[in-house]
Amino acid sequence: MSESTEAPVMSVLRIWAALAWADDVLAEAEVEGLRRLLRTADLTTAERQLAGMLVAAPVALPDVDLAHLSPEARRGAYRAACRLALVDRHLAPAEQAMLARIRVVLEVPAAIATEIEADVPGFHR
Repeated sequence: MSESTEAPVMSVLRIWAALAWADDVLAEAEVEGLRRLLRTADLTTAERQLAGMLVAAPVALPDVDLAHLSPEARRGAYRAACRLALVDRHLAPAEQAMLARIRVVLEVPAAIATEIEADVPGFHR
């Protein structure tokens, strides 16, 4: 499946992986965070194998259209991204920049993003 036609869950997993790789280092806590997200995702066997490779090498932010996801699903994906960014207890500048790009991709309004970030322990811009 191409990125534009893949299942929305795979697109969101790619977004999370791109965030984890944003600073070019995948800390063990980030690996575990991604694996935890992968374990709970509703994936086919083929998608699960593909998703497993997201922790093996750097992933770029995919060019995807997630407008068909509900606003709640997009906010949830952003909330999970914020938590994943802090799983290693450090928010690198590259991760902050990636979160800003993710917010745009997910079409999360700035005011909503600020509320979400405020609810994530340790998140400071």
